[in-house]
Amino acid sequence: MADSEAVKKLTVIELAKQNLKRKPFRTVSLIVLTAVLAFSLFAGSFLVKSLNGGMQSLSNRLGADIIVVPQGYDSKIESALLRGEPNSFYFKSEVVDRLKKIEGVDLASPQLFIATLSAGCCSFPLQVIGIDFDSDFNIKPWLERQIRLPLTDNQIVVGSNIVGDTQSQVKFFNQPFVITGRLAKTGMGFDNSVFMTIENAKRLAKEYERIMEHPVAQDEDLISSVMVRIKPNADVKTVAKRILAEFEGEQIYPLISKRMMTNISASIANLNVYIYVLLALLWLLSFIVLVVSFSSIFHERKEEFGMLRIIGGTKKKLAQLASAEAFIISASGAGIGTGLSCLIVLLFNQAIIAGLKMPFLTPPVLWILLCALLTLLAISVIGPLAALKTIHGFTKQEPALQLQG
Repeated sequence: MADSEAVKKLTVIELAKQNLKRKPFRTVSLIVLTAVLAFSLFAGSFLVKSLNGGMQSLSNRLGADIIVVPQGYDSKIESALLRGEPNSFYFKSEVVDRLKKIEGVDLASPQLFIATLSAGCCSFPLQVIGIDFDSDFNIKPWLERQIRLPLTDNQIVVGSNIVGDTQSQVKFFNQPFVITGRLAKTGMGFDNSVFMTIENAKRLAKEYERIMEHPVAQDEDLISSVMVRIKPNADVKTVAKRILAEFEGEQIYPLISKRMMTNISASIANLNVYIYVLLALLWLLSFIVLVVSFSSIFHERKEEFGMLRIIGGTKKKLAQLASAEAFIISASGAGIGTGLSCLIVLLFNQAIIAGLKMPFLTPPVLWILLCALLTLLAISVIGPLAALKTIHGFTKQEPALQLQG
């Protein structure tokens, strides 16, 4: 009775498992190969999606046509906006009034940046952005969708990466502030930034002065940048030239937002091409290795397959057995590679963002699950596909020829 049950349990899958156990090193090697392929496919897809999402977020949220900054600080404003890296740079606020008078300029709104990290008040890089809510057109519109404006004297809005619960109190330079809202993740430097009124930012600079000198504490007439929106029919390059002419010799630089986004977009596009090429090469090499491996494996077992044919195994059963072995190998590798890749990209998400230094918006959980599922399916079928030609070849041979080797 026990023997009868054992025979019943010896299905094609069970027999395939037993065959794979007979050659553990070879089996593990092929599983590792497919795991590497699954890992790279999921990680590559995740990176491409996140970079494209970050670029789209930047395009949606950067409403200024021109960003006016001190000469030589255009890279600093990019660091602050894209990565939230603490930066401080200043010029006189009279620039705002002069900008408004330039032909083609519709709106101009000042911002004040204060880097708190250098004062030692925080354990992580933090950029405070003071906004003039009366004139702002760049940040206020999407803040209004998530919180109630205007902000009061001690209220702040924090980016998604800043620690602290809504309505909880935090201190900067011993000044208490209440977190009145938290922004949805943007994939930009705003995730590591704190937003407050420009008046509060100036007050913060005075507290900064107690630790070390700060320009804004000594001169409240300083600002960091001016966001400029041009009139509907104006040409952004022409307006930028007029700004350069107006402030000639005064170390003022107009950064065209679209040019900045075009440069970033080009960098992301180039990186995406590298990822796609790498994935294509990896797929091709892996497929070739699997084809050669399965061809060699099944060629070594010609006598075994011939014997199975003689004792009653049909061509269909042999094909199923070989396909099952190939599927078990590729499915095991797919599960390990996809799971490991998913774990790493989520655990080291912030390190990846810091390393790439580009807008990076992590996809929704549903997209991640769907991508993982599709990766599992794609890698699971690569083994049977790689073995298909070999399986077709040996099932056509006569048993006697297979026994001859």
